[in-house]
Amino acid sequence: MKINPDPGFPVASCTPYLDVFAKLHRTLKPNWYLEIGTQTGASLALSKARSISVDPLYHLRNEVMGEKPELLMVQETSDAFFESGLLEARDIKIDLAFLDGMHLFEFLLRDFINTEAHMTPRGLVVLHDCLPWTANMTSRDRANCKTNAWTGDVWKIVPTLQKYRPDLDIEVLDAAPTGLVMVGGLDPQNRTLKENYDAILGALQETELTDFGSKRYFDALAISPAHDSRWTSVNSPYLARGWKDNPSIAIKIAAGGAEKMETWGDYRFARSLANAFGRQGHRATIHAQDTWYDDTTPGGIDLVLRGKANVRRMPNRPCLIWSISKAARPMNFAQADHVFFASKKLLDRARDFPDARAVSLLLQAFDTDQMQPRQNIAGHGLVFVGRSRNFERPSVVGAARSGEPFALYGPGWQNTKFATFHQVQRVSEDDLSEIYSNAEIVLNDSTPVMKEAGFLSNRVFDTLATGAIPVTDDVGWMPEDLAPYVYTYDAPAGFEAAISAAQNETVLKRKERLAFAHEIRNSHSFDARAAEILAKVDELRDSLRIAAE
Repeated sequence: MKINPDPGFPVASCTPYLDVFAKLHRTLKPNWYLEIGTQTGASLALSKARSISVDPLYHLRNEVMGEKPELLMVQETSDAFFESGLLEARDIKIDLAFLDGMHLFEFLLRDFINTEAHMTPRGLVVLHDCLPWTANMTSRDRANCKTNAWTGDVWKIVPTLQKYRPDLDIEVLDAAPTGLVMVGGLDPQNRTLKENYDAILGALQETELTDFGSKRYFDALAISPAHDSRWTSVNSPYLARGWKDNPSIAIKIAAGGAEKMETWGDYRFARSLANAFGRQGHRATIHAQDTWYDDTTPGGIDLVLRGKANVRRMPNRPCLIWSISKAARPMNFAQADHVFFASKKLLDRARDFPDARAVSLLLQAFDTDQMQPRQNIAGHGLVFVGRSRNFERPSVVGAARSGEPFALYGPGWQNTKFATFHQVQRVSEDDLSEIYSNAEIVLNDSTPVMKEAGFLSNRVFDTLATGAIPVTDDVGWMPEDLAPYVYTYDAPAGFEAAISAAQNETVLKRKERLAFAHEIRNSHSFDARAAEILAKVDELRDSLRIAAE
């Protein structure tokens, strides 16, 4: 679709709104999903939850049942649907709703009023088509629209909510083609919009966007990048109430720009960490280098991952570096209030730097949303998940020679001598835990840089969190609590010995391992790391106050 925006109108990003919805479903895992305006079924097909679809005239071109345990499809207007009392009769509370019905303001306003009354308090309502790129496409008469995309005048819902419901948590995403509005902080008992319905329509129904002022409208939106929404990346509906009163956290990764960020190696790590901060009541956003310095809010927290790129400290914001896979440059120490190292070897070296008081150990971690303890004591075979890099990965070489059942996952293996072991090129996050849980042994090895620096890979933590057995190359040290449950090797012969020891674990040891998979959630998860970082920030604030006094 060719987009020629009017002057002053924003253009949506390259992130399709359906991609955002796919992330929402994976992140929020709703029990009940409501969709008003289904048409082809493209958005409904993404849901794996119990779902309700309302549309007066379906034009399905997608298989919409999928893995849903229950699907109710109602072919009538949304007004008739809500009047029917079906939701009340079945005592259904909605966790996630998508309102994409008739593109006229009064219809969307009624749909929002009726939907909020049936939402869970921590639910999320998503509105479509509030980010037009021309004034013409906002006409109330579709026949007057000169583009294929007609948004109608539903843009009016945003200023209405901002005026009448300042208690709501609203975020506008630049999802293609015409944006998404995320509405949380819902109050099913609130009747403000219903009581003021006539007054709202009287004031706005005949107002054109040109009369309202496009600059006024877009300036008030505070548009967020679709790839970095706190709803898809921070699990916002599970935030502690009052998150607006807590410092926001800008997580900075070394990707050059937003268009490359989601393919960057540290992005998954950053997103899991952002989720953990969100569960502890802090809004966290992820920034590529081109937006590192966009957030200048005093009191906010800057957290730089890896520390390889040169960082500049911003005024009135604590700055921390977490070196998770590469050594932080000494020149950055002067810019950071504190530097965390995921390697004891690097930490010991850093203590010799002039600002040694500002360093501490903070290991890599695993995501509790992704890695779950398995049900069985034993798995089957050897597994390796990772890229084929510009060196022979010792775990893969050893597994191929061992004669043991071996499955290889990840990109770059198709044209190598290990292609016969290769399963799939791309492994989704949803599949990773299952792969590890079904394996007896999960293999790991380090890049030469990580091995020399002494970084213990997060793959080890992921494996332990599922109850499988990690076998990894020796990086020179091992945390005491992990050591009884991790087998290491340092040479081809050592690999065979490590595999043999892992395979000969007693039933009692494997029961202990499974118990440890539950215990590790309290000590080595991203939630635990987020708590440590926030504690350090509190400590820094106290010391800075003392210094100022």
